[in-house]
Amino acid sequence: MDDQQNPLENKPAAEESTPFSENSPVEMPFPNSSPEYWQQSSGSSFPSSHPKHPHRHPRKISHRRISILFVILVFLGALLTIPWLAEQMVYSLNRGTERAKADVARQLLKDLPVPEQRIPWVAKVVAPCVVGIRTLAPFGYHGIGMDVGSGVIVDAQGYVLTNQHVIANARTIMVRLNDGRVIEAQEIGHDQATDLAVLKIKETNLDAINWGDSQQIEVGDQVIAIGNPYDLGQTVTSGIISATERYNPIPSKRWVQEFLQTDAAINPGNSGGALVNLNGELIGINTAIFSETGGNLGIGFAIPSILAKKVYEEILKHGEMKHGWLGMYMGPTPNNQQSDQPRGVVVTGFLPQSPARDAGVKVGDIILRWNKTEIHDPLQLSHIVVLSPPGEVVTLEILRKEKIIQIEITLGIRPVEL
Repeated sequence: MDDQQNPLENKPAAEESTPFSENSPVEMPFPNSSPEYWQQSSGSSFPSSHPKHPHRHPRKISHRRISILFVILVFLGALLTIPWLAEQMVYSLNRGTERAKADVARQLLKDLPVPEQRIPWVAKVVAPCVVGIRTLAPFGYHGIGMDVGSGVIVDAQGYVLTNQHVIANARTIMVRLNDGRVIEAQEIGHDQATDLAVLKIKETNLDAINWGDSQQIEVGDQVIAIGNPYDLGQTVTSGIISATERYNPIPSKRWVQEFLQTDAAINPGNSGGALVNLNGELIGINTAIFSETGGNLGIGFAIPSILAKKVYEEILKHGEMKHGWLGMYMGPTPNNQQSDQPRGVVVTGFLPQSPARDAGVKVGDIILRWNKTEIHDPLQLSHIVVLSPPGEVVTLEILRKEKIIQIEITLGIRPVEL
């Protein structure tokens, strides 16, 4: 205690504390006149540059500024989000209206046996499942070209099925939903041989179409085509199935599958849209038209749903569709229209690394059967091969020099460029 200095020892006598009685006047020091008072009463030391007006509180001023800034930010945020919220409300109302129509239509379809009465209600059921597609793609040396097409929502989690030629070489793919929303889509995969592609949009709880069985379709059945022709917006046309098993109906195209033929009006922009039966089920993906003018002549073609669904599932699982391959050239057999001549296809040549040639097939052989299926023409056999998985072992029944033999072949993988 001897080493500690009493803070009152060096003070002048005038400043020493003196006892006072109850009648002694008490003088309160003016805050500005005695910095030592603030120092001793607060228990902390102030810097030499003590503010001249301690009654002003800098912290309160700072809080006021923060409050004003917060109000400004809230106002700006509201200014930016209110239009977006209004837009989302419109989309939500549109979506609710379309879903309500679809629900009512589903109930009515159960009690409407007359086909002509079903068409308007089927259109309402399917409408929310069909989308418009616009792509931006490189065009020449400069600029960007835009194409339009259609697509079908096949999964409520945002998966859309369309034609590969609709999105070919696309830099950006935009999908327009039936409620008015426009959303960018990403390609999951495509299959050039069947002209199909799968897209994904970042939306869930969508209206997805129900798959139908195209193998149950017969010539004369009524169907409805829904798409986006000429970028006019969603359009509904109706007709009948004109033919089934149309193999490569347009020779200039490199397709190898069978098609459904319909007289329902299909025009440019309908590609990738839905062909549905009178239950509102997807039985085909509209793909092409046969026309000398570029417009509808009543001959349209759709990829059967049984094939479209298989390609969709393979792309979803593996990112691509792998096809079987024999690796040979084929042609029709001579005089194969005569009843006394064997039907089938004649082998005219082989491609490099041909599985058929490696298995023992020779030029001039006539293929009569694929397993238990009779073969009638080259396009039919090509279709069967393409739909078979690589690695599958098949048995070909072959006519060679008036003798029938059987050859087992392990299918290869069809090259992408073919």
